[in-house]
Amino acid sequence: MQSRALITLGALQESFVRVLIERGYEKMTIREVAAVAGIGVGTFYDYVPNLRALAASAIHKRCMDTAAILQAAVSAHAGQDIQAMVNALLQALVKEGFGRPKEWTALLMLERQVSSAAALRKIHESYVQVWEQAIQQSSVNIPSATLTLKARMAHSLSYGWYSHDLLFYMDDPQHSRSITDIASAIVGIIGQR
Repeated sequence: MQSRALITLGALQESFVRVLIERGYEKMTIREVAAVAGIGVGTFYDYVPNLRALAASAIHKRCMDTAAILQAAVSAHAGQDIQAMVNALLQALVKEGFGRPKEWTALLMLERQVSSAAALRKIHESYVQVWEQAIQQSSVNIPSATLTLKARMAHSLSYGWYSHDLLFYMDDPQHSRSITDIASAIVGIIGQR
């Protein structure tokens, strides 16, 4: 029963994203999202109380899925130098975000409107943990007392770069060239004593 519930919620989340891209948040209706998911309106309410809650759920799921992708990149590059680790994480972000730019842009624009501060902090901390693990599993040696601070800075830089490129520079062919610059900045901050 639980797996069926997860499948239905997942269908609702994906349907929400599809309708969001096609119609925008302000114009979408519960009836449209339910129809795209292939369920009735009553079933919609069995899973979420309203569109705002579904929006927050869809954003949270997408962010957690991306954190898992980044975690896989960390595992695949364990033991390598910090430059290789940072490059791997940034490449994973680019592949995920720019592989589905319309979806990510729409979700980023909506994120602050529908997600609570606690939910946003939870997502932020998940990404900081990924960066902590990346630093720990690379060949760089930094004092454990500064690990979380450096991970927070790395996440802040990568998130700011990634989200701004998606929101404002998606059609700019130079976005891929900025990976080198942001990677250098992150490596520099991690390597500082």
